[in-house]
Amino acid sequence: MKTRFARVAVCAAISVGIGGAAANATVQGAPRYTLAQATEKAEKTTGQGEGVVRAVDADERRIMITHGPVSGPLEMSPMTMAFRVAPNVDLSSLSKGMKIKFTISRDTKGLYVIEDVRPEKP
Repeated sequence: MKTRFARVAVCAAISVGIGGAAANATVQGAPRYTLAQATEKAEKTTGQGEGVVRAVDADERRIMITHGPVSGPLEMSPMTMAFRVAPNVDLSSLSKGMKIKFTISRDTKGLYVIEDVRPEKP
């Protein structure tokens, strides 16, 4: 997984290589955090996983999941973790012990957010 600094360096290298001196002047004049934020917004990193619901907190819009490895660009090792849940996800259909499949992403602050939850069919 690339760090924020690596993303800025790659963005700057590409800008200098493609745009020459004009792009170099623009990159040098821009604050580094602006470039990193722009890169994060441009590429939404998501992953797919399967797990078991351990707890649901509808008031705080969080669910705790014990999951296996998360595949896709957003790779994660197996673990138990509480995740924030996107506003469009219906938490009323989830219960402790339910097996689920889910889509997870990172928001602009770098925090994990469950974007979609589907009960696993037996």
